[in-house]
Amino acid sequence: MKLKPSDLATHLAKQLLPIYVVAGDEPLLIQESLDALRTAARKRGYSEREVLDVEKGFEWHQLTDACNSLSLFASQRIIEVRMAGTPGTDGAAVLQQIAERPSPDILLIVVCGALETKQRNAAWFGALETAGASVYAWPIGDQFEDWLAGRLRSHGLKVDDDALRLLAERTEGNALAAAQDAAKLALLFPGTPIGVEQVREAVADSARFDAFDLTERMLSGDGPGAVRSLARLREEGVEVPELLGAVIWSLRQWADAQALFAREGDVQRAIDAARIPRPRQAPYQKALRRTRLPQIYGWLRKAAVIDQLAKSTGGKEQAWEELLTLVMAATGAAPRFLVSRA
Repeated sequence: MKLKPSDLATHLAKQLLPIYVVAGDEPLLIQESLDALRTAARKRGYSEREVLDVEKGFEWHQLTDACNSLSLFASQRIIEVRMAGTPGTDGAAVLQQIAERPSPDILLIVVCGALETKQRNAAWFGALETAGASVYAWPIGDQFEDWLAGRLRSHGLKVDDDALRLLAERTEGNALAAAQDAAKLALLFPGTPIGVEQVREAVADSARFDAFDLTERMLSGDGPGAVRSLARLREEGVEVPELLGAVIWSLRQWADAQALFAREGDVQRAIDAARIPRPRQAPYQKALRRTRLPQIYGWLRKAAVIDQLAKSTGGKEQAWEELLTLVMAATGAAPRFLVSRA
């Protein structure tokens, strides 16, 4: 079964399949899809969750063992497998084997990033899709204004065309930033028609220290500015997972552009091919010239660790420290981070 993120709520209200593979190009939509799956599973009695990160040194028998083991605390469990790319030969074989005989007491969620057509047509992906469902978050792209209008409607907001256009221009295709601004508008102006002035008041560019600002400074190599931005966000009560979504989104775009730059040798061509909007290209131009692809992959792996820390009991303080270290490394202020801690 193939599902869009927008179809998931209706689907989960009717059923919960044993396997889901969640992938795509929009981190916000991926994260929201995962949250919806976890919530639906908890309502159905899945009270325990185990996360397996597929990185260097990972042994796929760990997944087989996890699926075959009995829990002392829960009869129904969620097992999440997180991959930066594809599973490889061994992983593909294990995933296909599990898909052939899914356990009735386990919800298996396989999380990937963006996948090419060839990868989505691979046997392992098809096996998971046949045994359960795939949820692919395609780039919003040219439909961004329509998507944003729907997001605002979901908050009960009525926004005129000029205000919608201004908000779309300000967020420049960044779904996470747009979602944050929509939520802020709903808090500031509940039940009030939204015009240009309300948008300007709520999301003024000049004084905002938001996740968008943080990632811009990170890409630009502005270490001190990134630290100030992160500190202000923490003071304002923003949680690590909210920021991490924006950081991961930027790192993935960065990785895509860096891979293209390595092949093409032309920064502008690589950035254009990675579909980065022109108003946001300047920071990426700086970033590509000072990094290599393995570094970015290392930071993405670290981001997955930070996500686990932020969601664990007693791990929030360490998550903030690790996020600061990651951001500093990505600005170039901590060049030994990848070697020593990735």
